[in-house]
Amino acid sequence: MLMIALMMAGTVVAQNGRFGKPSQEEWELTSVDYAPDASAVVLYKSVDVQYNVSSEFMNRCLNGGTLDGDGFAPSGTVKYFSPDGSSILYEVKVRIKILKDTGAEYASMDIVTYNEKEDMFLLDDYHNMSVVVFNKVDGKVKKRKIRDFKDERLNDHYFIRHVRVPDVKAGDIIEYQYKLFSNRITYIYNTQMQEGVPVLYSGCRMEVPYFLQFNVNKPEHPNVKADVRLGGIMVERPSNDRQAPKRCASNVYEIEARNLPAFDGVIDQQNVNSGKVLTVRTELKEKTRDAKSDPVGPVRHLIIGK
Repeated sequence: MLMIALMMAGTVVAQNGRFGKPSQEEWELTSVDYAPDASAVVLYKSVDVQYNVSSEFMNRCLNGGTLDGDGFAPSGTVKYFSPDGSSILYEVKVRIKILKDTGAEYASMDIVTYNEKEDMFLLDDYHNMSVVVFNKVDGKVKKRKIRDFKDERLNDHYFIRHVRVPDVKAGDIIEYQYKLFSNRITYIYNTQMQEGVPVLYSGCRMEVPYFLQFNVNKPEHPNVKADVRLGGIMVERPSNDRQAPKRCASNVYEIEARNLPAFDGVIDQQNVNSGKVLTVRTELKEKTRDAKSDPVGPVRHLIIGK
């Protein structure tokens, strides 16, 4: 079950980010050369994290306010002003292939999201969730959509969505796509890059406004590469505001992995958070940009990894 210098002997399949149409290479793949006994393989996985920033939030940050210390509620939101209009959009895509009938269990997925029991406004909201199974019958591609989603409360703060994909067999390709909106703008979910089966490609892209500074830890593995550069995010203004749109500077993080081995062990929250499972981990720094002491505030690239 999936939970959310290259090797010289790596399986080479062209990166295919076009969902809805598996490539011929993906159809022809029957095994992974560096893991010949694998019963399934992740062909492609991507997580794109994009901020939608409101002018209210930006002004709060740039006019002497700080977002550290007592400014946080336990949920990770900011206590002293409404974050209406600011949010994070996660866009997730995963494509796997079942290589052996015994790999059918990897067609199912569990997704943990935030949902505060005591505050109906503090929840992460799914949009456009799609799960499609592709198979070939007499050389023709057939597809069926899966709608078997079950949400269960884990505790007072989190929900888990169970996605179950029945009746899969060797040769089937399954695609998962969904968007997740979150108003917890000072918290970014970790991106798990390694799975219980080999991963041919996994990518994580995060564009973060510069006044929110995160420590970003790259998985320490030779097949994982990381880069950071400057970017720009358009600032949302009220509908009656006739001023020209503004753009705030951002840090853009891109982490990519190819030909990752399967994790040999139990994939649970403890192993993910500790870094035993190769994961891009983010944590808000103790101090964010303070306009009083740094009125201009050049973008400060954070060090990726430790």
